[in-house]
Amino acid sequence: MDLNIAVVDDTLPDIVRLENFVRSWFYGREHKLAGIASYANGEEMLKGFEPGMFQIVFMDIIMESINGIQTARQLRAEDAGLLIVFMTASREYAFDAFPIHPFDYVLKPYSKKDVGKVLDEAVRALTADDPTVTIKASHSEYTIPTRMISSVVSRNHNVEINLSDGRCILSAMTFTEAEKLFAGDSRFLSCNRGIILNMSQISAQEKGVFVMKDGTRYPIRVHGQSKVTAAFSQYLISSMRSAKLPAGG
Repeated sequence: MDLNIAVVDDTLPDIVRLENFVRSWFYGREHKLAGIASYANGEEMLKGFEPGMFQIVFMDIIMESINGIQTARQLRAEDAGLLIVFMTASREYAFDAFPIHPFDYVLKPYSKKDVGKVLDEAVRALTADDPTVTIKASHSEYTIPTRMISSVVSRNHNVEINLSDGRCILSAMTFTEAEKLFAGDSRFLSCNRGIILNMSQISAQEKGVFVMKDGTRYPIRVHGQSKVTAAFSQYLISSMRSAKLPAGG
């Protein structure tokens, strides 16, 4: 696999240092570095960005004008599959960055080993088989990566499968069958009667509702609301832990 990587940092020595670490990691490996592009700020990168242009972007959080979190938010809106790695001198920004679903964090001053570990995991994620589910709809059958499923909603004895790319598939399966289909995936949460949400697609939790990345709002059940919100909170905590954010800093 040939990878294109971007570095966004307003400090030139940090850019040069990171570029050297990245090139060194790829030396002699099966996966090749197709190219590495560097940008001095977020505006510069956004100006010429196109979906699929990069597989990984290392993003400094603290930059003048538009910061790394604001830049990453715009990148994520255009390219849902981009792996965003935040670079920061302080872990206090981790929760601010979480709604963007970053792949990882690197605390400054980072070492060659730190960067190598991130690249190890990034390549593993990019080359791993994506879990899928098979949905029967009318006379067709769809095999869909589970990460693309935003919500599963009961509609008039059918089930509506809403995808992150805006598509909607109407299946004749029962909601009970849908519940069994997604029961083994910890990302999926039943937030109300006839509604299952992919928690990785939730952008915010407001009073009594979950707001999805596409702006759709789903009500949280009144009875048992604390159990639902606790499950979502645990998901957020687990996701933060999986980012392997170092202590201290």
